[in-house]
Amino acid sequence: MSDSGVQPKHQGVSIVALGSFNPAIFHPLWFSGNDLIRPEEAESAEVDIVHRDIAIFRTEWFGLQVTGDRFAADTSDPTKYQPLADLVSGVFTVLEHCPIRAFGMNRQQDFEMPSEEKWHAFGDHFVPKDSWEALFDRPGMRVLVIQGKRDGCEAARVQAKLEPSPNVQPGVLVHVNQHYDAEVEGAGETAPDRAMAYFLEKLQQDWAPFLQYTQTVAQHLLTEYEGSTE
Repeated sequence: MSDSGVQPKHQGVSIVALGSFNPAIFHPLWFSGNDLIRPEEAESAEVDIVHRDIAIFRTEWFGLQVTGDRFAADTSDPTKYQPLADLVSGVFTVLEHCPIRAFGMNRQQDFEMPSEEKWHAFGDHFVPKDSWEALFDRPGMRVLVIQGKRDGCEAARVQAKLEPSPNVQPGVLVHVNQHYDAEVEGAGETAPDRAMAYFLEKLQQDWAPFLQYTQTVAQHLLTEYEGSTE
């Protein structure tokens, strides 16, 4: 597979926080009112719903979905990966006392395979079918999840997920999640503020290394598979 072959056909990132939120405030006008986005971005945003239980809207470059216990911001524009992290940092700098118990960084990349034969071979390499052929007719990999930790990274765990791409045929989807536990034990009333400080610190320090790491993961999986088929 050539260097051009390992470039994703589609990709996107998201930042997810788990905690306690008030979805009703997350309107595009709140973002512009706090100088987080431009007024014209707020005015042109496509608002699905902003309610006490859920808020969903999308601008020209990012999407937002907030419920009472989950905040998620995403973008599929690679030029906006850093602005997305800056936006989320800005949101929670304003909401500095918001309780956060966990958060994660995510990246999804869809890679086109050169042929259907190679696509099947990719799945066979990571999930050998010998153990399954006595149980299924034409067994195939649907989802493979591997979990571990990264050296030099404070994340509680990192997961890499492989599955057939829903966007590219024949293709594979590589999804990497880096999860952090933000709850602070034994900190009394200061725990929420300390958890928020940890969240903002990791967004600033780990976002760029995380994006680079996801490239390494995809490159390794695709080239390691390629080497096994030569």
